[in-house]
Amino acid sequence: MLELGQYSIFGKYTTTMKETSLDGNNEQKEYMTDSLCEVINFDQVKEEYVRGLSLSELPKSNDALLETKQGLLVFVEFKNGYMDRSKQFALRKKIYDSVLIFCDITSCKVSDLRKNMEYVLVYNEVANEANPDPELRQKHEVQPSSSFDLFAKTIGGYAGEEYICFGLNLFQNYCFKRVHTFTKQEFETYLSELQS
Repeated sequence: MLELGQYSIFGKYTTTMKETSLDGNNEQKEYMTDSLCEVINFDQVKEEYVRGLSLSELPKSNDALLETKQGLLVFVEFKNGYMDRSKQFALRKKIYDSVLIFCDITSCKVSDLRKNMEYVLVYNEVANEANPDPELRQKHEVQPSSSFDLFAKTIGGYAGEEYICFGLNLFQNYCFKRVHTFTKQEFETYLSELQS
């Protein structure tokens, strides 16, 4: 099992989950969680990783990396705004970039991540309910909605399966053991279950 403590780059950038959840695009400080559990600020890890690489385009990175007492690793990304198609595409790039950076630092393989790592997207359900995608509306296509997500999550729960929003299910069993898309409240429940 992979232990992050053996890599000095991770130890330099420890912070709280709350700090990594700060929405920097908002004039007011807005946090997506109040959790004070210790995590690694993966954005800062990426910044150190790319120094001296002379890249024409900087890679993107997930917000946080959590290591549980049981040795489970969890990438966490916070999205406070509306998840339109371009943001969903950017999110997928961010996941790929983060996986590549992590694997290069640790010399692990993607198959190792499939055994020991989960991915969590924490999204603002209110923002995604209130901002219909005009592109989809013009094409008369079905738009994502929190009502549908709630319905799908409920039905999935009856079937014993977790509903994954924004098309991120493609990463489950490919890059990660499990993928979760949680509202803020669902994320708090997930964290409390991880820590018990």
